Amino acid sequence: MSEELEIEFKNLLTETEYLSLLHSLGAKQTDFFTQENYYFDTHTEALKNLNAGLRIRILPTTAELTLKTPFGLHLLETTDRLSLEEAYYHITHQMIKSDGAVGNKLSEIGVAVSDLYCFGSLKTVRFEKKILEGLIVLDKSSYVGKTDYELEYEAPDHESGIAFFNNFLSTHHLPRRIGKNKIARMKDALEK
Repeated sequence: MSEELEIEFKNLLTETEYLSLLHSLGAKQTDFFTQENYYFDTHTEALKNLNAGLRIRILPTTAELTLKTPFGLHLLETTDRLSLEEAYYHITHQMIKSDGAVGNKLSEIGVAVSDLYCFGSLKTVRFEKKILEGLIVLDKSSYVGKTDYELEYEAPDHESGIAFFNNFLSTHHLPRRIGKNKIARMKDALEK
């Protein structure tokens, strides 16, 4: 289990901008990995109404259950590690485990684990590059017949993070495009 503050800045990209950044950052074929997120909420959208999100993320050899809840300007991530077998069991049975840090946090915010169901998934091909100032992430995400591109920057603190991110956008001649998060984009696509 872990609980950490996610200080992250995001910008939507065009495909051309995404490819240009990959080139600028020296991306190699071996630098990419695929992850798939399965999103959960109640039929009354209790988590969405709390500006929270819940997912099971399938990685190449492991999985994790993560609840994101608002915390100041950013999000608090509460995560339980899962085996791939556990993760697929929960996805197949439209449920999450009730014990653990995520189950406890859901109880704290008044969301019953028994009311949750998996409403959709999104697959991402991810490139990550650690730099002195934090972590640069480039995502190509596919969901509901759509593909989009996104730049993420994870920073150690808000002030230096926003300054670095704005400078990075300016240096790479990228217009600021504040978009919805992945769960919201996927849900919007489902509703169209």
